[in-house]
Amino acid sequence: MSLVVKLEDDLGEHSEWVMLHGVVPANSHEDFVLLSGIDRFGKTVFNHLQMKAFLQEWERAKDRVRDESQLEAWEKVKQMAETCRDDRDLYLRFVGN
Repeated sequence: MSLVVKLEDDLGEHSEWVMLHGVVPANSHEDFVLLSGIDRFGKTVFNHLQMKAFLQEWERAKDRVRDESQLEAWEKVKQMAETCRDDRDLYLRFVGN
């Protein structure tokens, strides 16, 4: 299952995004409280207040990376999450298909 991950402002005008496949843990995965809550068929949005916990889980999710394209996407999401953490007007949005 693929997800589009976007770094957006309130108007959805921020332009950073990446396609992510196979890195996010399955729903109800007890070790990943935030990541397992990502809706694979809808939208999930995180704000700057959630980024500390998100980034801790995201570091552990790196073990799920299996190839170079997944690593590049993982790194881009990490970069966007760090930007979101530092800017209260930005949101990290996951969009499932």
